Amino acid sequence: MMEHLHLKLRFTLYSAFHTTGNRWRWAADKALAMSPDGDYVIPATTLKGALRERAETLLRTWGLDVCTGPTPETMCADANNLCPACQVFGNPRFPSPLRFQDGRFGPDTVAQIRSGVSISRQRRAALPRRLFFVETTSPGPLEAISTSEGYFPDRASALQACALVTLAARWISAVGGGRTRGLGWIEKVEVQATLNDEPVPQEELEALWHKWAGGHHVAED
Repeated sequence: MMEHLHLKLRFTLYSAFHTTGNRWRWAADKALAMSPDGDYVIPATTLKGALRERAETLLRTWGLDVCTGPTPETMCADANNLCPACQVFGNPRFPSPLRFQDGRFGPDTVAQIRSGVSISRQRRAALPRRLFFVETTSPGPLEAISTSEGYFPDRASALQACALVTLAARWISAVGGGRTRGLGWIEKVEVQATLNDEPVPQEELEALWHKWAGGHHVAED
């Protein structure tokens, strides 16, 4: 019997947010990502990438072997020897068991147009004729809700996925584009997790965090 893991993530942002979507808006060079039914969203790929980046950083800090993305040549190639990050988030060769959904802002979220100018990193000065306009949400606080779910062959692998996503969510600081300009900064992320429709005990997650903090792969125990 497969183990069904369901995660609900509630993001609270204290600044305006931007991620460029595949749409056009008059007076904006970069328009916000939007769902087909008209809600502003944090795209699932953006959320998954931000969570994975934070998870990889934490695992490496604790001395665990984690592959290096984003190119396939530098990521895990052996299905029987995937690093913890690839086991949970997948890679170009092996799909993730978790399906991430867009983080949706509420229907009352409003947008605004901000101006900006491209900066030369070498000169640390504005580049000539590089004025642009970006559509962002209004300033925070804002809330976006996302879900993720998947099926796992056993309880241990489902708990590992739950523990890694929850841990990464607690340490994520910003998401989306324009973070160096103060956009997308996160106040907190709340995670509600159920395994086979039952709440995941906090002590089981904490046990995995302690193992990782000690430099141990879960599979070693």
